Amino acid sequence: MTTFLLLRHAHSQANSAGILAGQLEGVGLSKDGYAQVEKLSSAFKDLRIDRIISSPMQRCLETVEALAKSKKKRVSIDKRLIEMNYGSWSGEKLSKLSRMKDWKVIQSKPSTFRFPKGESFKELEARIESLLKQLSRKYPKETILLITHGDIVKIAASLTVGSGLDNFQKFAVDPCSLTTISWSAKSRTLISFNQKIVSVKGEKRKTRRSGNTLGGSKDVA
Repeated sequence: MTTFLLLRHAHSQANSAGILAGQLEGVGLSKDGYAQVEKLSSAFKDLRIDRIISSPMQRCLETVEALAKSKKKRVSIDKRLIEMNYGSWSGEKLSKLSRMKDWKVIQSKPSTFRFPKGESFKELEARIESLLKQLSRKYPKETILLITHGDIVKIAASLTVGSGLDNFQKFAVDPCSLTTISWSAKSRTLISFNQKIVSVKGEKRKTRRSGNTLGGSKDVA
């Protein structure tokens, strides 16, 4: 049984701006995000971590840098943890995107949708499942910290409980939250979901105001 600690990156500049960042380069952490990161090492002090694997995006690497040093672990990169490729939607304001007719399809039937010049939700689900299966086979007794993005955490949870791709939008994932799952060849278990492990004064108010959501929750960018 492999235990996965899925850490969504800390609050980002895109979260503050209310834009859909996706795979855009140069999107780092916000002021609140850096404040969250300062508390991560303490929050993880008593947690066992055998290895750390991150999305290659800047906001994820900035989130995990100090924590990795405190645990004396090297950070490996796996592109399967990268945020979804939102194609031509990338960089757009979510307030604008939410008025488009395709928005309802993304909420109700994401399995049928592909972002213009981007990725489909089925492709996203396939790469996440591939990664979790591979790691659980290779490291069957380890606890692995994965630093990634909102949609990746939501789909990992959906895969774990077997709720189906069209229901993954029912999950909500906050910046710098922790979700814990365990996988083996025969079973998958959701241990905890969207656990708030650090907090910053004013963070909740600012996140809500940003409106940066693709799935009815404040969990994208």
